Amino acid sequence: MLWLERNAGMLWIEHLEADVLRAAELLSDYPGAGALVVRDGRILLRRLVLPSTPYIVWYVYEEAQSAGDIWLARLLHSRQRRPRPEPSRWFPADEEK
Repeated sequence: MLWLERNAGMLWIEHLEADVLRAAELLSDYPGAGALVVRDGRILLRRLVLPSTPYIVWYVYEEAQSAGDIWLARLLHSRQRRPRPEPSRWFPADEEK
């Protein structure tokens, strides 16, 4: 956010904040809304393109837990190239429930 404050202005930040809030609302009702990136056992990593800003939300959740937590793993500009997040960071693959 600091970079945005210095370089983009408050209107840009407000659009990004609104996009993230809309994404959170959507994902709380429809966690499968984003494109599947990787399945690691019962854990899914998905990404969702935000509608009015050039940002992508990467998120992780446990498929069997429909009312479970959804973890925002990354929020990146669409032009940034970074390795995908590791799903086991949020949900260890060997953990049994």
